[in-house]
Amino acid sequence: MDDTYLFTELVHRLNLDDGSADEATHRRGVLLRRWQGRDLNPPYMLHVDPPTLGEHLRSMEGISELFPGAAPEIGALRLFLVHIEEAVETAPQGHQHLVIGPAGVYAQPDAPPRTDRGV
Repeated sequence: MDDTYLFTELVHRLNLDDGSADEATHRRGVLLRRWQGRDLNPPYMLHVDPPTLGEHLRSMEGISELFPGAAPEIGALRLFLVHIEEAVETAPQGHQHLVIGPAGVYAQPDAPPRTDRGV
């Protein structure tokens, strides 16, 4: 599946369930303004671009048994959304930057260093 499609699908799914999310400039992240009916003020920034998202989701494809009938990358996207939910719900005060880590998504107080991957 195309990484840009997966990124667009991520933003779409983040806007469901009374959420509000927008692509950041040049698809260098996703700005989360509302999460499951709760306004996020200040908004959270999910630091992910299409290539990074695609790589991460493909690395998770072994979990496809959790979502039988879904394409492997879509099943991985569904699990990734659970990881985002966990990060948002457990983020300490002032930790609005969401980053992908080895075992999920983590909230931190500062933006990670930028890596220009040529999106």
